[in-house]
Amino acid sequence: MNQDANLYAKSCELQKIDANRVLNEYFPFLQWRGGDCIMDVGAAEGSVSLEVVLPKLPPNFKKFVLSDISEDLLDFARDRNGFRQHFDHIFSFYCLNWVSTRLSNIQALKNIFDMLKPGGDVVLTIMASSPLYDFWQNMALTEKWAAISKNLSGFLSPYHNQNNPEEVLREFLEEAGFVIHDCKMETRFYTYGAFSVFLDSGLSVNPFIHLLSEDERKEYIEDYEKEIRKHHEITVTGVNGNEELSLSYNIIIACASKPLESQ
Repeated sequence: MNQDANLYAKSCELQKIDANRVLNEYFPFLQWRGGDCIMDVGAAEGSVSLEVVLPKLPPNFKKFVLSDISEDLLDFARDRNGFRQHFDHIFSFYCLNWVSTRLSNIQALKNIFDMLKPGGDVVLTIMASSPLYDFWQNMALTEKWAAISKNLSGFLSPYHNQNNPEEVLREFLEEAGFVIHDCKMETRFYTYGAFSVFLDSGLSVNPFIHLLSEDERKEYIEDYEKEIRKHHEITVTGVNGNEELSLSYNIIIACASKPLESQ
């Protein structure tokens, strides 16, 4: 859900690092056949895929498709016969956490299932919990920003604030028809070298800021910064203009495949 793709591309170093770690862990276990067709779901801006996924692919792969989440997963009425059983491997990094309802998540996974060839596999990385969602929720409780945040529930990850988010994803994958090889939650830690990079990263996916006038936007960003600085999972060190920001967050990683007998 990139509201500002250019800003996101400049501030998504955390996403690239996590994608690289996940690929290093799971690439050796994927079933590479030669002439493979690969899709990266939710890679509209392409920076993570082109810089992390593409260099790792075997030299004899046949096709690499970047797909936008809204275009290829959630437009359920679209005719997908051209993609049905087309891909050997599908990857998705920090995409399904923007699919806000249980039914939409299951449908998205069913569409991924349908696009895989029998025996094909999928590797998913999903943000389970993040301070980002807490910022939005806290600001929605204020009188100043309640009106623009009225559709907040449509932007929160269905995994956020769940006690066992990996079990929620496991349930969704099983309902979609997948054989699950691994599904786990990990707590990660990351330090941004500049406070401004973390701020830009959050603003690039903020679903509300584009609704504001220029003056209102300045006020919103000021209040947003205050939420960042007081969050219990965030530590800011240094002085203004030269601050680092450290945070913890939880991600779900899953590797699953489509049964060979599926048609």
